[in-house]
Amino acid sequence: MTSWIFPGIIGCMNEAPKMKHIRLDAIPLLLGVLMQMGIPQIYDHAIGDHGSHTGLSGGWMLTIWLAFILSQADHTKYKVQEWVARHQALLVRRTGQPIKSAEFNDNRLGRLLARLSQPPRWERFEQALWQHSVEVYQLEMASVGGVYSAHVDSTTACGYHAPQAHGLMQRGHSKDHRPDLAQLKLMTVATHPHGHLAVTQVTSGNTADDGLYLPIIARARAIFNRTGMLYVGDCKMAARETRATVAHDGDYYLTVAPLTGETAQGLPGWIAAAVSGAQRTVRLYNGAGAWVGRGYEFERPCTAQLPTGHNGELEPFTWRERVQVFRSTAHAAQQFKSLTQRLDRAQAELRARTPPPGQGRRQFSDPARLEAAVHAKIKQHGVEGLLTVQWRMEQKVQYRFAGRGRPSAASQPQQVLTRRCQITKITRDKAALAAQRARLGWRVQLTNAPAALSLPTGVTHYRGNWCGERNYHRLKSQPIGIDPIFVRKDDQISGLTYLLTLAARVESVIEFQVAHGLQKAGKPMKGLYSGLPQKATPTPTAVAILAAIARSEITLTQMECRGKPTFHLTPLPALLREVLRYLHLPLSLYTGGL
Repeated sequence: MTSWIFPGIIGCMNEAPKMKHIRLDAIPLLLGVLMQMGIPQIYDHAIGDHGSHTGLSGGWMLTIWLAFILSQADHTKYKVQEWVARHQALLVRRTGQPIKSAEFNDNRLGRLLARLSQPPRWERFEQALWQHSVEVYQLEMASVGGVYSAHVDSTTACGYHAPQAHGLMQRGHSKDHRPDLAQLKLMTVATHPHGHLAVTQVTSGNTADDGLYLPIIARARAIFNRTGMLYVGDCKMAARETRATVAHDGDYYLTVAPLTGETAQGLPGWIAAAVSGAQRTVRLYNGAGAWVGRGYEFERPCTAQLPTGHNGELEPFTWRERVQVFRSTAHAAQQFKSLTQRLDRAQAELRARTPPPGQGRRQFSDPARLEAAVHAKIKQHGVEGLLTVQWRMEQKVQYRFAGRGRPSAASQPQQVLTRRCQITKITRDKAALAAQRARLGWRVQLTNAPAALSLPTGVTHYRGNWCGERNYHRLKSQPIGIDPIFVRKDDQISGLTYLLTLAARVESVIEFQVAHGLQKAGKPMKGLYSGLPQKATPTPTAVAILAAIARSEITLTQMECRGKPTFHLTPLPALLREVLRYLHLPLSLYTGGL
């Protein structure tokens, strides 16, 4: 067991020193990243404070609040003031600002959220933040075929709110599988390939996604200050008007066609052409070189009515679109597994329709009724044409005496004929099942992108959408944990959601910078996982990094003796030094001023 003595402690052996311990953990690192991102200056310039605001500026309040959220895994307002009071000396030393804990009361934080919630101010803030991030972190890069690309999608966040007319929190289709709770909807644009959030928009929870794509793409176009962007979205982005508008405005789209309308009509023929060999297909591989499927594409003209005329009159707009028809082996395997399970259930339930005779067991005596029941069950499980059901009619002759009581010598027995239908055999049509299996796993992508985005590239690029969707995982997992939302007023709800999207961007920057540093160093990072010191990864998550730093229990101890303060900092772990180096942050965030 080692011991240490503060410098100067010998001179006050007869006086009880005053000691204070402060857990630093990742707080200095988070403050360094937030200041590197320019959060305080961008807020003060793009949003600014109310004329009657006094004390610490809103930008620095926002910065310190974000450090609290990410270090404490808590987005409630009432705990911030006490946390600032405990870390006041550290916050003052690292920010250079005259920070007072009383400035972080509930009312002042609420006013900060109200200013964040105002669309014009938030849009200015996001634009300035993106431009600064591009300069500092070089986030903007061509991701596919020399084209800049972005992922457009939406998610929901819920809370225990009573829906109000025209309010943000409404009941709608829940992506969190909580239709019983009111929710808001968050629309986002995240850039490829790293998935950094660039544009966000909060709207009411019962709003359909279809009408949200064009407004947020227009905002993204202004923020990126370029046309010719490739916007990638799911089937809700495939509306004809949405595709036409994106093409008309000089951008590209890549989306999955829903199995409705013209796609539902054309897909059987497109699949038949590939299965029969009438249409030549190419093999598709993912980024790691593994085979993922096969497919082909063709081009077609499209026309839509857009409000491009004088005074917004509708005019026809024509463009050419590539239809990419392909079969995913993984999707086909998943669908075939589901089909097999449906066949198993259908066979078991069909056999149960004709049980052995017994009390309470209803029997089919009419063949027409049995056939109708068999067809209904096969249709219920969606296995038409795949099962052959054989049955037979069983007859049983019995002789019974009519009337009540014991029969007399003169009584004549009567013949009673009992008939029942019995299913004897259920077989699967192997040829039909093989034909059905060949038609599983097919999807259709639509794009107007240039030829550089070939079919294999388009399929691989769409599969990379998980990079943008990871932001939703960040938002809904610790330490951010947007669900449930606790604030009640619409401006507070909207402002808090925007605040937490900033926290997600901080995590994204940490992950991006550390992964880039590890790639340049040519080595993975160890020591992130508790109990697994040798487990290594080249792409650590921000959550794992912050948790590993917190487990180090970096503590600053202040001892005051005879009015003279003395400090001691526990040794900084090698992991922290490595992360600071990759983030281009100075070690003085922890050691400076001691």
